[in-house]
Amino acid sequence: MNREGKNAASSKAKQMLIDGESWDDIMKETGLRQKDLKRIQTNEISSHILHVNKL
Repeated sequence: MNREGKNAASSKAKQMLIDGESWDDIMKETGLRQKDLKRIQTNEISSHILHVNKL
């Protein structure tokens, strides 16, 4: 997967995680691994929520 494709898949996966989709559905649709989804959830979603709550 090239860089643009991976970025698009990551963006789609991030939105699907926020929407509450199951990890299996996200992996099937985006082609990302569970490891990638955990990274997105930890680094991009959870850290953002923690930062917003501190404000």
